[in-house]
Amino acid sequence: MNNDADFPALYAKTEEGYMASLRFGGDGQAFFRIDSPCVEESEMAESTTKPTAPTYEGMEHIPRPNIRSPFWSAGAP
Repeated sequence: MNNDADFPALYAKTEEGYMASLRFGGDGQAFFRIDSPCVEESEMAESTTKPTAPTYEGMEHIPRPNIRSPFWSAGAP
C-alpha cells in the first residue's frame, strides 16, 4: 500500500505471480491493472476501425476529469 496523500495506491500479488494494482494519479485519474504470469506479450495488429470517441487532438487521449465529454459524461449524478 502507498498512503501518499496525492497519489495513493494499492498493490497485491499472489504466490502464483498474479498481480493487481489500483493507483490514483493527477486530478483523480484512476488506474486499475491486472498482470498474469502465464500470459506472454505479443504484437497486436493496428485497429481496422476508427475510434467512436473523440481523440482530443493535441491532448492526452483520455480526457482529464475536468473536461466534459458528451461521449463519457453521463449528465446524471
